[in-house]
Amino acid sequence: MGSKRASYVIASVLVVFCFSFLFAGGGLRAIAAPEYGGHLVVAVPIDPDTFDPHKAVAAATKEIDFNIYQGLVSYDARGEIIPALAKSWDVSEDGKVYTFTLRENVLFHNGRAMTADDVLFSLNRIRDEATGYPLTWHKQIDHLEALGDGRIRLELKAPYAPFLSELADAAIIPKEAVADLTTQPVGTGPFQLVEWVMGQHVKLSRFEGYWEDGLPYLDAVTFRILPDPSTAILNLKAGTVHVIPRLSADVAWQVEQDPALQLLSGPMNTPQLMAYNMERAPFNDIRVRQAINYAIDKDLLIEGAAWGYGSKIGSNMSPVMETYYTDLADFYPHDPQKAKALLAEAGYPQGFRSTLSLPADYDLHVKTGEMVAAMLAEVGIDVRLELVEWGSWLDRVYTKRDYDLTIVGLAGKLDPHTVLNRYTSDYPRNFFNFRSTEYDTLIEEGLRVTDLASRQAIYRRSQEILAEEAAALFIMDPNDLVAMAKGVSGWQYYPKYVDDVAHVYFGK
Repeated sequence: MGSKRASYVIASVLVVFCFSFLFAGGGLRAIAAPEYGGHLVVAVPIDPDTFDPHKAVAAATKEIDFNIYQGLVSYDARGEIIPALAKSWDVSEDGKVYTFTLRENVLFHNGRAMTADDVLFSLNRIRDEATGYPLTWHKQIDHLEALGDGRIRLELKAPYAPFLSELADAAIIPKEAVADLTTQPVGTGPFQLVEWVMGQHVKLSRFEGYWEDGLPYLDAVTFRILPDPSTAILNLKAGTVHVIPRLSADVAWQVEQDPALQLLSGPMNTPQLMAYNMERAPFNDIRVRQAINYAIDKDLLIEGAAWGYGSKIGSNMSPVMETYYTDLADFYPHDPQKAKALLAEAGYPQGFRSTLSLPADYDLHVKTGEMVAAMLAEVGIDVRLELVEWGSWLDRVYTKRDYDLTIVGLAGKLDPHTVLNRYTSDYPRNFFNFRSTEYDTLIEEGLRVTDLASRQAIYRRSQEILAEEAAALFIMDPNDLVAMAKGVSGWQYYPKYVDDVAHVYFGK
């Protein structure tokens, strides 16, 4: 295979080539005329956590849910907000009142027509603290009502700039189906659930009553649970799998060398980082966190763990978010001697021991963790690696904050507030336990400001604070590599962690 540097150069050229060939107007350029029919098989590494869209937290669920559920609004491949179950909307001058006009003739998968009452029920369920919805935007709603003519009036307590982008995740469901949503989802999307066999597959079929003309193209889609990347590749080569989203970079060469396969590369918008539990010593000491940042060679991590398929970052934002992104990738240059000096200053001249809990189902994070442990050993930090099953990781690490160090990718959002809000003191899933009064004030201010220049200044300064405080070891935004059979077309990249199969088709 040659040197890692050679692999990096080849990877970079491939990324440029894929972007120039595949994208036109923000979407994927089709290589064949769309055809209807067929059964697509997609390999995914893990099961959904639940099909209740108001309770799901795992990105693995949302990638499938995108095809089952819909909200009042959605987003396109450029991340722009577009109509969905609401065909249009108006916003008052003060930014507090939203009036949505619902689309007519929308059916749920159970055959019943969607009504304004379903919208009210769904949004009120999300607002109910008992639902346990993992986001906090619903607290901004002061009042909502149906106006009786296919319109919904929604009033906020105060102007909230990212409201529409966050509303895209608010799935509309029928009240009568709520008791069984965990395993029997009922939405309005282009596909409906046929079967979920845990550990094996999730099978969807075309929803014949879908409201959007011409979609979907496929008759059925099966998401096969294949945790091992090599096994997924073997199935792709054998024709029993047609698509592998988020392909592990270390097996990408197998796809490149096979004339029957194609490799696509696009932005993932899922910053990978190593989180510190800042309520535990020694990570409550900024000098220790900064020392770890100086000890890590992120360029080498990208080459070694991601085979060059990634963009170095220095804060919790992807370069894809170019309107708000500020380049802090080299804020902590690789400097092991400075790392040792900071450790000594913090009272750890001989280093210390710690545990790095890695989500076992994500090969990139495991490989990155192995390299991080080796680099930290060079400055005296003895890191024990602990592989944790994904469900346990979500419960113990993400929810209960029971860990020392962990590596994960945080799924991208459409608005800078919902990207950076994760680090505010009162965010329910601030598993970093990061605290900064200045940061909290800025993020709160960003909610009320609608002027673009002002919002840019706020969120760029917020990113600087995360870097200055070493809120995490921000590593890379990995490239989203998609392997597929040559006869598959229509795959689209989104700035969120979803697999949109409504536009996918088999072409000749």
